[in-house]
Amino acid sequence: MLHDYEIEVDNSKQLKDNAMLDCSMELSLLNNLFRENLITEAEQQEIKRKILKDYKLL
Repeated sequence: MLHDYEIEVDNSKQLKDNAMLDCSMELSLLNNLFRENLITEAEQQEIKRKILKDYKLL
């Protein structure tokens, strides 16, 4: 090997993007449950609050 390079990768943006995608998917599934009348509006609001809190968006 002619050169010894050390490459640092900043994964923080990728991790943040993945977390936002996960959060978005959870909220979408929650809305689907509500639209299909499988959960009440009160249940939807409580679960939505928990999801947002889990992702530190609330």
